[in-house]
Amino acid sequence: MTVDAALAADADLLPAHTMTLGNADAALAVASHRLAGRIAVGGQDHFYLEGQVAYAVPGEDRDMIVHSSTQHPSEVQHVVAKVLGLADNAVTVEVRRMGGAFGGKESQPALIAAIAALAAAKTGRPAKLRLDRDDDMILTGKRHDVRIDYDVGFDDAGRIAGVRFDHAVRCGYSADLSAAIADRAMFHADNAYQLKNADIRSRRLKTHTVSNTALRGFGGPQGMIGIERVIDEIAFALDMDPLDVRKARRA
Repeated sequence: MTVDAALAADADLLPAHTMTLGNADAALAVASHRLAGRIAVGGQDHFYLEGQVAYAVPGEDRDMIVHSSTQHPSEVQHVVAKVLGLADNAVTVEVRRMGGAFGGKESQPALIAAIAALAAAKTGRPAKLRLDRDDDMILTGKRHDVRIDYDVGFDDAGRIAGVRFDHAVRCGYSADLSAAIADRAMFHADNAYQLKNADIRSRRLKTHTVSNTALRGFGGPQGMIGIERVIDEIAFALDMDPLDVRKARRA
């Protein structure tokens, strides 16, 4: 299911958010120039060199030691403990190395570790789960793809009077970290520029695809590219150098 299909089906996974600054509607209504457009930001796989893997070793009194390839050992601990019906202190998580996962090992490794730990608990023997690279890329979440619609009003010098952004974020089948990521895309919608009147709306869409997750920038790049496209379009409309428009917006 695409972003467009999710919007047509009114398929919201999480509540929509709106952020406002000033009065964008009024500013757009009186602006000397006005244009609207859309930019689609695709997803991206992390392609970490070490794939998703976990090795669980049962201990005394149902304790469990889990060797996990993760950026977030405490989340692996909490999820494994919950799956096994144990207190958190009954689960020890060890990480051999950390780095180079780009967000792909923040929440998703807990699924792999929980399966390995469950097998170890049921059999009383160590259990290891390592995803083949093909399966890893099919099963695990990616960078959130986002459709950004914009409506901007500006003057003859390229200065923005008001702007409206509509973010449509493809989250996948579950929430994962989508709420915080979609929020950050909104926080970064102005990038380095001064906006006096802005209206930013965000839809967090449910689709029958992988549950998208953290990836370097955590929503920030998606938000920033929206205003950068707006700046470029203003420059093209006024036959100006885009750098001059960018400098004007920092004033």
